[in-house]
Amino acid sequence: MNVNNLRSDAEEHLKLAQGTADVSDQDENWNEALITTPLFTLAASESLAANHENGDADKDKRTKKESSIQYGLLGMRIQGPGDTSEPNNLVYTNVSAPWSAFICGSQGSGKSHTFSCLLENMLMSPSPVGKLNSPLTGLAMHYDKFTTFSSTQLSEAAYLFTAGIPVRVLVSPTNYSTMKAAYEGISKGNRLFVVEPLYLPQRYLNTSMMKTLMGINNKAGQPLYMEVVLKILRQMAVMNQGQAGFNYAEFKRRLACEEFIRGQLGPLHMRLEVLESFFEPGSVPNVKSNGPRVATRSTWSFPPGSLTIIDLSCPFVDPEDACVLFNISASLFLKDRRETGRVIAMDEAHKFLNSTSPEALELTETLLSIIRQQRHLATRVLIATQEPTLAPALLELCNMTIIHRFSSPAWYRAIKAHIAGADNNNNQDVQSGKIFDKIVRLATGEGLLFCPTALLDVGRMAESEIGGRYSNELFEAFSTSEYGTTSRKGGYFNAETAKSSWGRAGNATQPVRGLPYPLGSGHALIRVRQRITADGGRSMLEL
Repeated sequence: MNVNNLRSDAEEHLKLAQGTADVSDQDENWNEALITTPLFTLAASESLAANHENGDADKDKRTKKESSIQYGLLGMRIQGPGDTSEPNNLVYTNVSAPWSAFICGSQGSGKSHTFSCLLENMLMSPSPVGKLNSPLTGLAMHYDKFTTFSSTQLSEAAYLFTAGIPVRVLVSPTNYSTMKAAYEGISKGNRLFVVEPLYLPQRYLNTSMMKTLMGINNKAGQPLYMEVVLKILRQMAVMNQGQAGFNYAEFKRRLACEEFIRGQLGPLHMRLEVLESFFEPGSVPNVKSNGPRVATRSTWSFPPGSLTIIDLSCPFVDPEDACVLFNISASLFLKDRRETGRVIAMDEAHKFLNSTSPEALELTETLLSIIRQQRHLATRVLIATQEPTLAPALLELCNMTIIHRFSSPAWYRAIKAHIAGADNNNNQDVQSGKIFDKIVRLATGEGLLFCPTALLDVGRMAESEIGGRYSNELFEAFSTSEYGTTSRKGGYFNAETAKSSWGRAGNATQPVRGLPYPLGSGHALIRVRQRITADGGRSMLEL
C-alpha cells in the first residue's frame, strides 16, 4: 500500500464525508427541507425567502422550486393563553410532497373534521385556503356495520361535493339500492355526485389479487382446500407470464377438476359466491347474477381533483371482506399513479382495521408498504381512527400524528411508546403527565401535533454556526413549555435569549440571520381551520 497515495486520496474522500459550512449549500439544504416537509408556517417560509435575497447565482433556481410548492391551510398554532393569533402562526400542509398522517381522538373531538380539511387541501382547485394548481386524486375507504337504513353512518368525506369536487361512491352490489337512496339524500341530485356498485374489473386482476380475494395469506391455520387453490393459482401464474388480466373461467374449470374431501366444497363455494358478487353481471360464464348493471368502464379511472369513496357498509359484507376489497381497491388505485398524485384516506378505520383478523393484518401490511414507498409512489396516506392502539406500526411510520381529545390512559400509553415527542426521557413521569393533561383538556377542533420534520419556528443564529452541530444545542436552549415552546413571539425565537442561551452565537463574527427550525421531538398545539365544504359530522342534539 502506498501511504502517500492514500493520504492524497483521503483529502478528496474527506470532502465527501464531512459536512460543508458553505452558506449557499446550507441554503439549498434548508430549501429542500421546505420542499419536502409535511407542514410549515408562514414564518418559516418567509425566513427562507428573505435569506435567498442575496443575489447569488442559484437564486432564480431556488425561487422557481419554492414557487412550485402547493399548499393548503391546516389551522392556527396556539402559542399559549392570550395568544394574539398572528399570521406567522398559520400552519400549512405541503401538498406537493408525499407524506402520511395518523389522526386519532374520541368521537366528537374533531378528527373527522381534520380528516376532511386535509382532503380539501389536496383536492379543491382553485383553493380558497392555499395554492393548488395541480390537484391530487383521492380514494377514501369507509365501512360501517350495517344495521338499518336510518342508523348506518355515511362517509363524511362525501360532503366534499358541496365545494365542487366530483365525488363517486362505490358500494356493495348487494346493498346498492339502499346505499344509493341514503347518499342521494345528501346529494339532492347534484350531478357531481354519483353512486355506483363496486365491481372488480377482471381485465385488471392478477394472481396476487386473486390470492387476496380468496383469503390466502401463506400463514398457518388455513383450510386445507386453500392449498389446492394456491396450487392452481401458481400453475396459472407460470402459464400467464407477461399476459395482462386473469382468466377466471379457466380458474373455475381447474377447480372443478380437483377432488375435494367431504366438507370442503361448502366453504369453497361460499367464498366463490362472495367473490363473484363483486364481478360485473355477465362477465363470468355460467354464472347468473341479478346485480345492478350501472357500472361503467370509467369506474376505475381517477381524474385529478376527484374523490372516489368505497363504502362497503352492507349486511352481507363483514369487516374481513371489507379489508380484502379495500386491499384490492388500493392496488387498482395506484395502477396509474404517474398520471397524478394520489391520496389514500381511511376514516373511522377502527371499524374494520382491527389487529386480529388475517385480512386486517394484510391490509395493514399494504398500508405500511405504501407509506414506506410514499415518495416513489407519489402517494399520501391519511388514517383517522378513535383508537390509537389500532396498529402501532402505522403510528411509528406516519410522518405526522394529530391527537384530538381523549381520556383513556391506555390510549396514551400506546401513543407514548410509538411516536417521538410524546415521551421525554428527562423527567419522564412529569412530562408524560403534562402531555396527557393537555390531551384531556383539548377543545373540539384542537389537537396536539407531532411531526419531527415540520418547519414551524425560526431561530436566530450566525452564518458561521450554520451546520449540523447546532441542532441539538438550539433545541435544548428552547425546551418545550406548557404550550410546546418558550421564548417565542409570532413564530420567531427571541434573538437575545438565543444569544445568551447558546453561547457561540454571541461570539460569532458574521451577521445573525433567521433560519427555520424543525419541530423535532417537540409538539405543537393547533386549532384546525373551518371547513370549506359542508360539515356532515355535526353532533345530533335533541332539542
